[in-house]
Amino acid sequence: MTKIINFTNVNPITIKDTYLIRKEIKKIINSNDFILGPSVKKFEDNFSKLSQIKYSVGCASGTDALILSLKSLNLKKHHEVIVPAMTYISTGLSVLLNNNKLVYADIENDTGLVSIDSIVRNITKNTRAVIPVNLYGQKINLKKLRNSISKKIFIIEDSAQSHFAYSCFDCGNKKINNCCKKEINDQYADISCYSFYPAKNLGAYGDGGLVATKNREIYRKLLSLRNLGAIKKHEHNVLGINSRLDTLQAAVLNQKLKSIHKINDNRRKIAKIYDEKLKMIKHIKLTRTNPGSARHLYVIRTKHRNNLINYLLKKKISCQVHYPYTLNKLKPFIKYVKGNKILKNSEKWSKECLSLPIHSKMELSDANQVINEIKKFFYENK
Repeated sequence: MTKIINFTNVNPITIKDTYLIRKEIKKIINSNDFILGPSVKKFEDNFSKLSQIKYSVGCASGTDALILSLKSLNLKKHHEVIVPAMTYISTGLSVLLNNNKLVYADIENDTGLVSIDSIVRNITKNTRAVIPVNLYGQKINLKKLRNSISKKIFIIEDSAQSHFAYSCFDCGNKKINNCCKKEINDQYADISCYSFYPAKNLGAYGDGGLVATKNREIYRKLLSLRNLGAIKKHEHNVLGINSRLDTLQAAVLNQKLKSIHKINDNRRKIAKIYDEKLKMIKHIKLTRTNPGSARHLYVIRTKHRNNLINYLLKKKISCQVHYPYTLNKLKPFIKYVKGNKILKNSEKWSKECLSLPIHSKMELSDANQVINEIKKFFYENK
């Protein structure tokens, strides 16, 4: 009987972790402290300590994290925000929901990350922010981006897929296949945004998000903005939204946070096997990836994507596509961005990219089975 290989595992924790989470949830239920309870502040503090970013503000989702970040900057309607064309819809959606002008940058052909050169080419006198996306778990070179643009332009790092990834640009490690786990480049961003959707490396038992910043003024604004414009009850000072991280979800995340580095390392082990054994197949292109990537997704490219997906499904191997669109092709976005802009690399990736199964509980034998079936597809079924 053929074994089913799932695309991901949304709750890769131990029996002990599950017990401790349930115990903490029961305590919260008994105390009736569901909104901004002590677990939220505890998680924010723990996240800041581990990420080495001074301030953290929990919110309701990764999408809200981006929206809150933009709101905290007091942007005007004519101000432009640059985002990569190849990303999840939330990155662009946050700009439009904040009533700003959305501008697309193309991606690098080998990494899928936003092209810094493309960002620079799209900067105008109205540009006020850039949202680089750490796509698939890999950090972009924030230091290079910061040095390439005006200091007056804010950098909002979309880290929804890159919890506690390392940047790997200036670490000097000669062993390119192993991360030295020293270099973190978040300090070059003004704000970093995270999602705790259940399938993320650090996932809640529902939706959740967080905004991290080193700027105290932005931090104080975020505290108000996520809570209907108030830090203290009935003292509403700004036009905020209702986007609080649930106390229950914070308790779940507090426990899971203890294992995040191990989870990332396990994903890297699976990715390394894919890297080593898929690179010889001429019909696919691997995504060039630094060793410090959190490896949230393992993405290859092939012109035979649809046929390969169907073949793997018959073999009970689940795959997904991230993403089958570019933002400039999304129907709700078209009317907000004028001109038929050519985004060559982004549009090419959307037609060829394919995400293979990967998660921290995945067995090495499962990864090898995926590899073997891909080889059979290309070399035995032609």
